[in-house]
Formats: sequence, structure tokens, C-alpha cells
Amino acid sequence: MTGISSHNGKKYSAKEITIRDIYDRQCNKQILGTTALYGPWTPDGEFDWPSYDNLVITALKTGHVPATNVDTTWAIYNDWDLTKRLIWRTAETAHNYSSFLTDDRPLMVAGINTNIYEDLSVNDIAGKVRMLLAEIDKGLRERGISDRVRYMPVPDKRLYDAASEQKIRVYREIGRVVSEFTGYGFVFFELDIGIPGFGSNFSPAEIEAILAETPQIQEYKSALISRKADFTCRYDFGDDLVRLKIVENVAPDRVQFSTGNDWFIALARYGKNLKKHGYLLGASQMSPALFKLWRDFVQAGKPCSLAIEQDLQAAAKDFWTPGNVGIYRHYLGIFLAMTGLITHPLPHPQCDPRYRVLPEDYFLPLKHAIRLGLVDPSDTKRLVRLFIPGCEQLTDNEINQRTDYLG
Repeated sequence: MTGISSHNGKKYSAKEITIRDIYDRQCNKQILGTTALYGPWTPDGEFDWPSYDNLVITALKTGHVPATNVDTTWAIYNDWDLTKRLIWRTAETAHNYSSFLTDDRPLMVAGINTNIYEDLSVNDIAGKVRMLLAEIDKGLRERGISDRVRYMPVPDKRLYDAASEQKIRVYREIGRVVSEFTGYGFVFFELDIGIPGFGSNFSPAEIEAILAETPQIQEYKSALISRKADFTCRYDFGDDLVRLKIVENVAPDRVQFSTGNDWFIALARYGKNLKKHGYLLGASQMSPALFKLWRDFVQAGKPCSLAIEQDLQAAAKDFWTPGNVGIYRHYLGIFLAMTGLITHPLPHPQCDPRYRVLPEDYFLPLKHAIRLGLVDPSDTKRLVRLFIPGCEQLTDNEINQRTDYLG
């Protein structure tokens, strides 16, 4: 993925990225925030709708477009009935709080996952997307909601090893399908977290062709958090800057570049040559209010924005285990519960035990919640006893031994 000629002769190579590429792109223009929502659950295995509503409203009130049925909403486990309810309910809430978003922005982003349908072929992907969108759209219209929905098709596994011509053709077909239901287009989602055969493996040439030949793409989410064998640093963002260059060359006025790299949210500041740029992934949900503060400080040119940026990135790096995105999801849920945005720190009931945070590791999100100023240190003992399994009966002294130096 690091070096390949594009279809029109340009070259994009991560190895050619220099620190000058960073400085030349830094800006303090407005960052368009999008927040990937968490899917909270109760101890009885029921979806926690009051907590979910709070997450949607919190995102909207801080000027973020809510994104649902995405990774942190446990989309891989949700059945079709819950998926539709999530999208419809989010759209209704966003419609009621639409004053917090400018008219040119979608009210929400809705993930569409065709991977769960095993009997599809590459040629069937766009048709399946049409079937799913038709059912979603029917429910939206019954609720009297406008078409201010942007869709995000998850990379389909059948495209992973497909020929370039097939990948480009399928995305052009998806674009035509999406245009039947909304004028807010769709998110071209590129995902590489280092698991072979999972997510996507687009070359820069394929990305360029897809963006250029699919005018319905209004947002490009580049989520590349995988080991880079050719670099001294195992996790860098050179590939992200290659993608940024592609957007600059192909569609700088049409496509919003949204970084999906929680390890380096600073990419959202590199939109100097783009009309629209922003952030889209779960880290912004750790604290939508803190993310809004960061966005406001960036736009105002305040140096303190860099401190917030580093603190948020530190938490994201601690929560993220490459190749184990489930752990990231659960860490986020624990953090949200400890900071009061949801009620229970629980993953999806179908989450494999390998992707659940161990009780002793619950202290990690508590540390970051205190350090980020989202939890009052004087409340530490209560939170430990309330949320950390096995700590209900600990004495004050025992808790102090574990928490005295947190934050």
C-alpha cells in the first residue's frame, strides 16, 4: 500500500512523505466533527436505549454528526431489526436537534454492512445495498424525516482480493444506488487494521479512481492503523498523508477527508488544501465536549489545542490493540460509563470473551478519565466500587493503593 503509480501517471508513496508535508498542510480552519456512536447494553442483555439517546444528543449538541451501526455500535453483532431501529431512532433524534448542525451537513451517518450475507457475489453487492437502503428509507419516510442521511458501506470482504476493475465498478454502482435515496452521498470507507482478508486493501491508484469516478462520494474515511514494516516506527501516518494527497488532487472541493486514525487525530488539522475536512471514529465519543473544545481551540489558533490533542491521542493508543478492535470497543464503553455518558460498562452480549476487558484493566480507562478532567478525583472510590468487577467490597486503603497515582 506504500508506493504505486496512479491511473493518470501521478505517484503516491508513503516513503516520499516528509515533515514538510505536515507543515504545508496545517491549518486552523473549521474541523467538521463526526462521532461514531457506542452501542450500550444492560446487564439483562437488552439494548440500553436511554443511554444511547444520551450519546446521540450529546454528539449533536457539540456540533458532531452522529454515526450509527458502525464499529463501536457493535454492528457486526446486531441483527437487521436492531440495525433499522438504531438508524431510524438516530435520525428522529437528529431531526429534533438539527439546529446544532449547518444545513449543508448530514444529520447522521448510517453504516451499511453486506458482509453478513454469505451468499452474495461481487456482482450482488450493490443490489444488496439497494435492498437495505430501500427498507431503511421506507421507515425514514414513514417518520417524516428528510433525506439528510449519509450512508457508509462497510468494506465488503468479497472485494478484498477482487480485481481493480471490479472494485472500481462496484463503488460506481453503489454510488448510483445511494443517489436514489439521498442527496448527501456516502462515505468511502477504507479500513486496514492489520488483519489479512479483513477490511480493505485498496491501492492508491484504486482509491484515486474510485474517488474520481464516483461523484456520489462526499466523504472519505481513511482508517489505516496497521503495522508498517518498512518504517522505523511501527505505527505511522505516512499512508494517511498519501490519501490526503489523493483527495487534494482528485476532489478537494467535493470530498471531506475524515481521518479514522485514533492514534493521530491531528490529521484533522491538515486540511489546508481542502474545502472540507474532519474527524470520524470512536475517539471523538470519549468526550464530545472535549473534542468540541479541541476543535474550537484549533480554529482559534490556541496552542492549548495541542495539549488536548496529545491527551486524547494518549487515551486512544492505550485503548487500541491492533488486530483486536473488540477490546477497543469495550474500553470505550467502560470509559463512557465512568464519565457518566452511559449507565453500564458492558460490551455486546455476543462479544467473544477474547474481546472483553479484564477486571484488572478497568483501571486504565479510569486513569484517563481522571487525567482528562472528566472525573473528579474525589469520586474515584465510588467509581471503583460501582464499575470495576470484584472491587465492590474493597476498603478505602485498598482502593488508594491502586489509584493514588492515577491521572
